[in-house]
Amino acid sequence: MKPKLIIVYLLIVTVPLALLGGLGLRMARDEQTMMRQRLHELRAEQLRDSGGTIQRAMAEHERALQRALEFTDFETSRLRELARSHPLLRHVFVLDPKGRRLHPPPAGPVTPSEQEFLERAGQVWKEQQMFYRTGEGASNHGWHAWFSDNGFNLIYWRCDGTGHILGAEVDRVRLMADIVAVLPERSTVKGRTALTEATGSILYQWGDYPPSPSESPLTSFTLPAPLNTWRLNYYAPETRFGRRIIWTLVTGLIAVGLALTGLAVYFYRESTRELRDAAQRVSFVNQVSHELKTPLTNIRMYAELLEDSLPEPNRHVRVIVAESQRLSRLIANILRFARPHKLHKTTGAVDGVIRSVIEDFNPALAAKGIEVHFTGNASAPISFDADALEQIIGNLLGNIEKYAADGKHAEITTEQSANTTLITVTDRGPGIPADQRENIFKPFHRLSNKLTDGVTGTGIGLTIARDLARQHGGDLTLLPSTTGAAFQLRLPS
Repeated sequence: MKPKLIIVYLLIVTVPLALLGGLGLRMARDEQTMMRQRLHELRAEQLRDSGGTIQRAMAEHERALQRALEFTDFETSRLRELARSHPLLRHVFVLDPKGRRLHPPPAGPVTPSEQEFLERAGQVWKEQQMFYRTGEGASNHGWHAWFSDNGFNLIYWRCDGTGHILGAEVDRVRLMADIVAVLPERSTVKGRTALTEATGSILYQWGDYPPSPSESPLTSFTLPAPLNTWRLNYYAPETRFGRRIIWTLVTGLIAVGLALTGLAVYFYRESTRELRDAAQRVSFVNQVSHELKTPLTNIRMYAELLEDSLPEPNRHVRVIVAESQRLSRLIANILRFARPHKLHKTTGAVDGVIRSVIEDFNPALAAKGIEVHFTGNASAPISFDADALEQIIGNLLGNIEKYAADGKHAEITTEQSANTTLITVTDRGPGIPADQRENIFKPFHRLSNKLTDGVTGTGIGLTIARDLARQHGGDLTLLPSTTGAAFQLRLPS
């Protein structure tokens, strides 16, 4: 072949390839910019949706508080009963039209809890003018947030027709629980969303991506008042499109212009479809309770084994029953935490209830090689709520199953005196650090170490157990222990 033809063929091949390569590079860069922009918009929209969910929850709380504060009787005992009975209220206060406090009674006596509230809300009493604003745009109700030594505090107030200010301090634990209840539990995309307060402390988070301590959020959303010191931050690894760019360039160098254009259109459509599908999956998964998945999966698996292994179904039947009971306990924990519970006491023996709970747990504990030793010395009848005691012991044994299975041992002992019944539950697991002795009883608190890594849970089991113990007039405490963990339940006899 003549050298000139070779040169022409080379030019025919190389010039279009060079042009297509340049065009492919430009298209790849434009696509990268567009994809990043769309991903950023999608993340921002997800934060706005979560913020809107919190706003709707707060609006519902405001309506509930406004109804609760529609009273005209300022009698002290009635106001204290209102604060005790309403799940959102922690304390109630009343100011007369001149700003003088009517409740808690200025002349006393006040309860220790009311005294703590008065000291904690000292700044509120100094800024009373916010309750008595007049003129255009002034409101006769609203929220007020402030910080004290114990952190974030929030009150809701309204002015009645006579000029009195009726207000209430909101229970922070219940408020946080209600907000967490409406937020997602996990995300199907690689990222993490964190709800933080003014100090930067994380109140709640979901998503599998672990950001570094110094990592800045890709996008943020500040909640409106009264939670305007809270922010939703989204973290995710930097999205890289290097492989797609290389593929675009290679196809641009080896394909004709029409094929390259068709592939570019295809990639574009596929990328937008994937984003749309991802958004739909996030919306769907956010509405499904992840905590119910594992028990239901086990029930189905063992039901199939039961069908295949007849006529010897006993072992599989026990597994099905145990998983059903575990799911029932999980649901009971959630419902018990979400709604105030009134005890229904009957007279009976504590030892009998404990033996029943151990029998229910035996299949699950035995499957992990955990032996339960029970020493009962509380056969005398006392007045207690059997269902509540079952839930307390069940939560403690459930924790041993999840966190202390390696110890292969659980021991329950009971003692009884004229005035007190003591129930001690011990294990030989990894134990609980000394600085976490009280934190483990806080709602949603989970230890950040090997004790809880890879273990699912709501983080409310010990909170519920202690609350039920205290409703009985007793308590649930963590005893000092050199090996494993030891919990002691005290009930009045």
